Amino acid sequence: MDKSSEHPEMARDLKEKAKHGDALFPLERYTTLLSPLIPEFSIHWHPEMEFTWIQKGQAAYSIDFQEYPAAQGDFICIQPGILHSAKIPFRGAMVSDSFVFDLNFLGSSSTDICTLRYLSPLMDGSLKLPPVITRDDEHYPKIMKAFTALSRIHSQKQLGYELEVKALLLYLLNLLITHPKTRQKGTNNSRSQRLKAVFDFIHEHYTEEIRTDTLAKLCCISPSRFMHFFKEANGTTFNQYLNQYRIRQSALFLRQGKEISQAAYACGFNNLPYFYKRFQEYYHMTPRKFQQLPEITTVL
Repeated sequence: MDKSSEHPEMARDLKEKAKHGDALFPLERYTTLLSPLIPEFSIHWHPEMEFTWIQKGQAAYSIDFQEYPAAQGDFICIQPGILHSAKIPFRGAMVSDSFVFDLNFLGSSSTDICTLRYLSPLMDGSLKLPPVITRDDEHYPKIMKAFTALSRIHSQKQLGYELEVKALLLYLLNLLITHPKTRQKGTNNSRSQRLKAVFDFIHEHYTEEIRTDTLAKLCCISPSRFMHFFKEANGTTFNQYLNQYRIRQSALFLRQGKEISQAAYACGFNNLPYFYKRFQEYYHMTPRKFQQLPEITTVL
């Protein structure tokens, strides 16, 4: 299943809507392609854990508002509820292999020492795992050996593979939990919760005029403080983020065959020259040229 077809920019909610597996086997595997057609996936979160391996290419990941360069071969760990996004460089590309799974699959709903000491802290964020393991990390060989075995077993699906999948996920968690960069932290997630509310509102109302004082009220701070708060957390101003989100939405409409003016107006742009300018800034090409691009424009 190609996760690029379910990117949060295609939805109007910051929480990812994809259902990862089912009640009996809450795990799903995804291949994600980022290319000039889809150069990033927007900031989002999901209640499941995610393990990702960068097969080819490179990208800049934002994980819990920290920037991490990720290159071919790197291992990415996204904890439950963590806001994250990724973007490739201009004319770049990235292919990744991911497992997204509910920690309940590993027993977090039971009350034992493993849940109390490890799984529950992973859920509430008080136990922080290293988000990126690079190839020069001394723990990398064991982590990648386990991830490779997980991928192979999941693909073959032989009798008993579910047990092996669960065992390997627990082993990978153990490798990460015992990593020197793993830290115990407090559970103050107020900033993330406030920003989730802000991004949810933007993604729901991006076609409308959005006032900063409305978003400031969601955060219970002043409009001037909100502007600083947003840029500090996201790395861009609110207006920059809104324009970029609208441009990405318009690109989806263009690929669906809509006229350029229809795509612009549908995404909140009431001035076509302004839309053209912002589109070229983001995609480095005109909307018309973007419409004419083949489905995949970069070969790795």
